[in-house]
Amino acid sequence: MFSVSYLSRHPAESRIPRFVAFWLSLLLLTAGLFPLQGWQDTGVPFGAFLGYDWPYYFSRFDFGLNIVAFMPLGAALWLDGRRRRLGWHAWLRTVLLSAALSLLIELLQQYLPNRNASNVDLLANTLGGALGALLPVWGRKLPFAAALFRWRHQVFRDGPLADFGVVLLLLWLIGQTNPATPLFGIVLLPTGLPQPFESPITDPALFLRLLEGGGAALHFTSVGIFLATLLQRPQHTLRAMLIMATGALLVKGVMAGMLLKPAAFFSWLNVTVVVGQVLGWLVLASIFRLPRRYQAMLAILLLLGSEVVSYYWPLTANPVAMLQLFRWSMGHLQNFNAVADLAADLWPLAGLVYFSAYLYQRWRAT
Repeated sequence: MFSVSYLSRHPAESRIPRFVAFWLSLLLLTAGLFPLQGWQDTGVPFGAFLGYDWPYYFSRFDFGLNIVAFMPLGAALWLDGRRRRLGWHAWLRTVLLSAALSLLIELLQQYLPNRNASNVDLLANTLGGALGALLPVWGRKLPFAAALFRWRHQVFRDGPLADFGVVLLLLWLIGQTNPATPLFGIVLLPTGLPQPFESPITDPALFLRLLEGGGAALHFTSVGIFLATLLQRPQHTLRAMLIMATGALLVKGVMAGMLLKPAAFFSWLNVTVVVGQVLGWLVLASIFRLPRRYQAMLAILLLLGSEVVSYYWPLTANPVAMLQLFRWSMGHLQNFNAVADLAADLWPLAGLVYFSAYLYQRWRAT
C-alpha cells in the first residue's frame, strides 16, 4: 500500500524512459560500429545485405545476443510511448524505431571492413525491440513492481533533472560492468610504461600508485556527492551509498563470473584502488556536512580532477593480455568493452552537465 504522504504528492511526469532510450541508442550504435575506424568504400552496393539469402551469416550466440541487447531499448521506447499516451501505437513506434536504429548500424557497417552487415542482425535487433516492449507489461505484474515505483519517488527527488540523474546512475553502473577495470578505477591491464618515461618523483611505481589511488578517491567521492544530490532527504545518504557500493560490487562479481576465466575472477580488485575508496569515504564524511550547493561545486572540481588523472595516466590497455583473462572471443570482447568504456568515459562529462544544471536550479530557487 502507498503511504498517505506519498499519495498526497504529485510527482512530476517521469522522463526516465526517454533518457534511457537516448543513452542506450548511443551505446548500441557504438557497439555496432566499434572500433569506429578504417572507414572506406568496400565496393559492396549500398544496402546489398538486405537482399542476401537467409541466413547468409548466422550464429545462434550472435542472434540471441542481438535480441537481448535491444530488449532494454524496446522497454524504454515503449514506456516513453505510454507516457505520451500513444496506446497500442506505442508498440508499433517501438518496433519501427528499433528497426531504424538497427538499419542505420547495418548500413554504416558496410563501410567498415572488419564488420559484416547482415539482414539476420537487422531481424534479431528488431525482434529484440519488439520483445522488449512487452517487458514493462509483464513487469507490472511482479509483486515488487509497485514497491519499486513507490521507493523511487520516496527516496529520489522528482523533476527532469532528477530523472536525468537517476539514468546517469544507471550509466555509471554500465561503466562498471567491465571486470578487467578495477572498481572505481581508471585503468585496464597495462602494456607497460611508454619509453622514455619521466616520473615527476624519483619513484615511478609510487607515482603510478598515487595516480591510481588518487583517481579512485576522486571518482568515488564525486559519485557519492552525485548520489547525495539525488536524494529527497540527507538521512538516506549513508544507506544509499552502501547500496550503491554493494550494487557495484555485485555487478563486478556477476560480470566476472560470466566473462572471466576462474583463475582471473578477482583481477578487477586492486589494493591501491581500495585504499583510494577508503580515503573517499573519509572525505565524504566531511563533505556531507556542507550545504548541497557547495557539495555540487566540489563535485565539479573532483570530476575535473579525475579527468586530469586519467589524462596523465601513462599506461595503455593491452587487448591481447586481457583476452587471456576472458572466456569470450576478441570480437565479442571488443564490442562489450566498447560499451562499458564509452559509458565510463561519458559519465564524468554527463556528471559535469548534471552538477552545472543542479547549481543553476538551486540558484534560480533562491
